[in-house]
Amino acid sequence: MADESTQVTLDVRPTGRNGMAVVSAAVDGDTIHLDEFDLAKAARRDRFAATVAEGRDGIEPEHIAAELLQHAAVLAAGEQGQQPEDAQPHAVEGPEVDLSRIIRPERFILPEGNGVAIPTMTATGDRVAGRWSLYVRWADGRREQRAIGPTLDLPDGTRLWVHPQPTEPSPTMRPGWSAEARRRWLGGEPAPNAADVFQRLAERIEYFLEFPAAHAPGTTTTLACWTVLSYCYHAFPVLPYLYVGGPLGSGKSRVFEVLSRLVFRPLSSSNMTAAALFRTLHSRGGCLLLDEAERLKQTKDPDVAQLLSMLLAGYKQGGRASRLEAVGDSFRPVEFDVYGPKAQACIEGVPPALASRSICLMMFRAPRESEKPKRRIDADPDGWQRLRDDLHSLALEHGPTWLELADRTDVVPDDLSGRDYELWQPLLAITSFIEAAGMDGLLALSQEHALAVTDSAKDEAIPHHDAVLLRSLAAEIRSGRCPTPGEVLDLARAADPDGFRKWRARAVTSHLKRYNIATPIKSGNRREFRQVATEHLERIERSYGIDLDAGE
Repeated sequence: MADESTQVTLDVRPTGRNGMAVVSAAVDGDTIHLDEFDLAKAARRDRFAATVAEGRDGIEPEHIAAELLQHAAVLAAGEQGQQPEDAQPHAVEGPEVDLSRIIRPERFILPEGNGVAIPTMTATGDRVAGRWSLYVRWADGRREQRAIGPTLDLPDGTRLWVHPQPTEPSPTMRPGWSAEARRRWLGGEPAPNAADVFQRLAERIEYFLEFPAAHAPGTTTTLACWTVLSYCYHAFPVLPYLYVGGPLGSGKSRVFEVLSRLVFRPLSSSNMTAAALFRTLHSRGGCLLLDEAERLKQTKDPDVAQLLSMLLAGYKQGGRASRLEAVGDSFRPVEFDVYGPKAQACIEGVPPALASRSICLMMFRAPRESEKPKRRIDADPDGWQRLRDDLHSLALEHGPTWLELADRTDVVPDDLSGRDYELWQPLLAITSFIEAAGMDGLLALSQEHALAVTDSAKDEAIPHHDAVLLRSLAAEIRSGRCPTPGEVLDLARAADPDGFRKWRARAVTSHLKRYNIATPIKSGNRREFRQVATEHLERIERSYGIDLDAGE
């Protein structure tokens, strides 16, 4: 089976010995690596993928590992004399369930109502036991508290199914929403005004964080709206990640300290394994704050490759991470739901594919005279708690509104399209909701900031090597020549000798193919790029924000 994005073909031949298989990887028909190993072992799959990708540009190890996982599942099922589990015939015990009626346990938002699960602790003798309580606000305005079970019956007689079933919360798990605020909410306390909550959010963010003056209002608004989004993200099909960058001592970790006290169910991590993150996000949801994310560039590390794969999948609703799990004496693939808001902070930047899913927030060291870095984060714990309480109440009160906001297209400037539209639509939609609650001018400010951030990020839209190759190709096309991959590579080496020292002409074709540039056509003894129109280069310029001088 070939992976079109990497041009690698895998050949897997079981040896008949406990999951062992001979696996070969080929590029353009030439075998580049051959090994025999147990496909059921994730470390061996990842090691094989990393070896194939090492030193070969354009080959993504996570794609290879994912294909090996599929072969492992088929092989494991075959050794048990059966088809994979998903292909097993099952007795029909009732009507088929509409997948839209399956809700996650931590938060659900439907037209009929929306709810949030809160971990609560009770004392039983000398033991503290955790349990989950579901707080629901129905469409008719009723509020109630329920225990979480495998199903949830709605007022109209229909039923929802809860998946996955949450495990008992640990005694140290914080509820986020205080017990006193929950009692007031159940007693009918009106929900807070959205503009008032936003104003206090913005003031709290500005009190602790130092942003460049030119971008401070827009950055503060973005962080405040992203915080609100973390409480209602289940209503949106796509989420923007945050990338917090900047030099050492610029306040990146300070941003995470603030967010960890505001966002819905924060999960802070700098060294958690990919497997632990899969399971934690699947079972409890919430917002991942990944500090010191420099390791995401160490793609030869199998655990990092799995972590990056999870991050790349988790920005869209339905995003899954797959692992091969032991079931008795065999293995089967298990999918983990990893959709949710995520933020990464590091000095050296994140991989390009992850950067394309992120809104960039660059931090700078605060001036010496600034008091903000000296302010103690937890000097006012009650103030943090009041904000969290109001965010929970606000999220439950406006369930139908979040669903409507997910469909708003008029809030996004026409200059934002494609991935930029996906990233900014949720934030700008929420901004419009807050503006309607009393914050005049907020949407225009956010739109202006979105355009500025998008424009400044264009230089990072594509990898450096791709930009150099595209410029080299464009120079030849403008001169009326049809270059070979080798000639494009020679120009790229002239522009960046160190960056292209180990490159081969075949890698040039692979990288340019990402931009819909057709494979070179053989002409005599040459293979030339003969089908590259100037109009196509102009489209690349517009789409990726890279200056190719294609119009000259």
